[in-house]
Amino acid sequence: MRKKIVLIKLGGSLITNKQKPFTPKISVIDDLSRQIKEALDEDKSLQLIIGNGGGSFPHCPALKYQMNEGIKKEDQKFGFCLVQDAASRLNRIVVDSLLKHNLKALSLNPSSMIVTKNGKIKKFFPYPLFSILNLGLIPVTYGDIVFDEEKGSFILSTERILNFLALFLKKKGFKIDKVIYNGLTQGVLDEKGKTIEKITLKNFSKIEKNFYQNLGFDVTGGMLHKVKESLYLTKYGIKSFIINGTAKKNLLKKALLGEEVLGTWII
Repeated sequence: MRKKIVLIKLGGSLITNKQKPFTPKISVIDDLSRQIKEALDEDKSLQLIIGNGGGSFPHCPALKYQMNEGIKKEDQKFGFCLVQDAASRLNRIVVDSLLKHNLKALSLNPSSMIVTKNGKIKKFFPYPLFSILNLGLIPVTYGDIVFDEEKGSFILSTERILNFLALFLKKKGFKIDKVIYNGLTQGVLDEKGKTIEKITLKNFSKIEKNFYQNLGFDVTGGMLHKVKESLYLTKYGIKSFIINGTAKKNLLKKALLGEEVLGTWII
């Protein structure tokens, strides 16, 4: 019997200092790893897919080389390499922390398994993912730059990758429980700074004005992008939950175990 799968995003602004290039928040990453370990020890029915945001790692060279435009100039080929290297380096830091907490984590490299066409995922090589899940390991993927059939390259956000994996696996018969996004705020905040507890396709237009530009490096769209991607998932019966992932009150652990946590549900 297949276990229920929860997909977790560790936000780039949460696990790095987005205003200082290539600066991970090791203590935060380690605390999240601890919470994941404790949740899995308590609930043996859980199976996880983890995706980490890029934060100040790939976003910095992506902006410098204008990689959001694809490959138009010769020096952008070098930029492609730098972005991929930076994204993979942060992923290794996350995987290293998970391994230190005795979690069977294995890096899953998007640029080696996904090809896009004009920014839309066109080709996907799923067999390593199937093998990881069948062995009971934890795939750890990340926002990455991938090959694009039209533009040469495309920066694929962690949200897009996790959503794609959730839908792909659901169509293959896997049980997808939810997606949990860990960031710096208690979910999506209204104009008064209070948490919006539920977002749906019906009320989204009323709250869209609350979104604001992120501080620091970001080439993937921030909170608005996260909510739009999550709303797309609701069309297929997959819910998402946005919570505060900082080292306070074990919120990720509680959310994984189904306990009540302040945050924003997107359903």
